[in-house]
Amino acid sequence: MISFFENFLLDVLFPKKCVFCGRYSEGFVCKNCLKKLKFPEYYCLSCGQPLTVDLQICYNCNKEERKWDGYEFVAYYEDGWKDIISLFKFKNKPYIADFFSQIGSKKILRKKWKIDYITYVPLSYKTLKERGYNQSEYLAYFLSKSLKVAYGPLLYLKKNIKPQKTLNLKEREENMMNAFGVIENREINGNILLVDDVYTTGTTLKECTRTLKKSFNLDKVYIFTAVRVLI
Repeated sequence: MISFFENFLLDVLFPKKCVFCGRYSEGFVCKNCLKKLKFPEYYCLSCGQPLTVDLQICYNCNKEERKWDGYEFVAYYEDGWKDIISLFKFKNKPYIADFFSQIGSKKILRKKWKIDYITYVPLSYKTLKERGYNQSEYLAYFLSKSLKVAYGPLLYLKKNIKPQKTLNLKEREENMMNAFGVIENREINGNILLVDDVYTTGTTLKECTRTLKKSFNLDKVYIFTAVRVLI
């Protein structure tokens, strides 16, 4: 988990500078650049796919059994949001999670979800070692601060998996099947917010949710991601 010392270093070493224009500002995206970014308006409350009619749940989600109880995200993975995610994940800028959490926490509060604990999708040991941090943990950490809810790890990867971006839907499902184990000696119940950086097909989130519901006495599982890929 992220320590007080790490949080202090984030504040001191990484002053808030706009990731687009480079100006120092109140946030990691200044007000002028923020106006240029697109935010979703009408979308499925279960998967985030755009809706063009007066519906809350899309056709595909209505067809299948819902794995979780609600979904929220900041934006679609397009235009300037792709640049932000690239910086966040691959350019050693984990503190951008604060920007996503500020927007995300407001959207979550409007939904009036009762959340008892926040957790996140784990990385493989190899990826964590190469990258140096789990971007989803940083999202969970800053959401925890904003929402005033405890957070921590509950899941770990118990088998080697292939990069999901190289696989089709069926291969993704096979790749993630029984991929996660739970950290022992944790007593968690009530409602959980599960956090990840990117939602593409939902395969990873579905397997995480299945594992959490099987392993803990949970009432509801909610999902938050920074962005949603349009497919």
